[in-house]
Amino acid sequence: MKKCCVLIPYYNAGHSLIQAIDSIDHDYITPDIIVVDDGSEQIKAADILREYKGVLPIKLLELKFNQGIEHALNHGLTVLGRDYEFIARLDCGDICKNNRFQKQLKFLEQNPHCFLVGSWVDFTDMDGQKLYTVAHASDFELLKKKMFLNATFTHPTVIFKSQVLDTIGLYPTDAPAAEDYAYFFKIIQKHYATNIQESLVSCTIDPNGISTKKRKTQIKSRMSVIIKHFTLNRYSIYGLFRSALLLYTPRSFTIFLKTFLRPSR
Repeated sequence: MKKCCVLIPYYNAGHSLIQAIDSIDHDYITPDIIVVDDGSEQIKAADILREYKGVLPIKLLELKFNQGIEHALNHGLTVLGRDYEFIARLDCGDICKNNRFQKQLKFLEQNPHCFLVGSWVDFTDMDGQKLYTVAHASDFELLKKKMFLNATFTHPTVIFKSQVLDTIGLYPTDAPAAEDYAYFFKIIQKHYATNIQESLVSCTIDPNGISTKKRKTQIKSRMSVIIKHFTLNRYSIYGLFRSALLLYTPRSFTIFLKTFLRPSR
């Protein structure tokens, strides 16, 4: 079994794929990069990867037609996931920093009871200007409670043990645009997880991204996940109410609040 792979779904993303790959630190370990082209029609990953000049090993999987990110991720996990001890996530255009892989992999190696580790994350606009930092908690019990309010892990920051594939399975396909939220909710019901208290990834808020274009679908999926795991406490009740409120709140307004109300870090 190899040590680590980085799973990157791709759909017409162009050179932002290479941008993401080039940001991966490999002094501590050299991870394999698994790119899953989700049926791109305009700009295929194969064409972009021909221009890659780096040292990281690339494995390309291609779906014949576009099926959605959860299916692309599951294809990568099904075909190659069990070949590795750890599976990291990254999206096209997102940037790893501060020796992300060294810090997260060392943490997982030193804490074998931990099955998933994320980190804080900086969000930037399309010009690369920082908007705000999401500082996720590290305390496991608090993470489980806050999961009812919002995702307590940011998808492109996580690394998880491939053992999760045997205990939890693949990404759920019944939570469109919120497959990560549903997956992490299932993982923390069985396994310990935490976040490193440092920003190790920068993510771009893309007006054409899933969280913007499929916002209402994503929120409805999150509500279904909350209901599935619902327990009678203030976190569940408030989380369901909060999600219902967000259905009618423009994303631009929530970004404005996060940008100006979060303390700078």
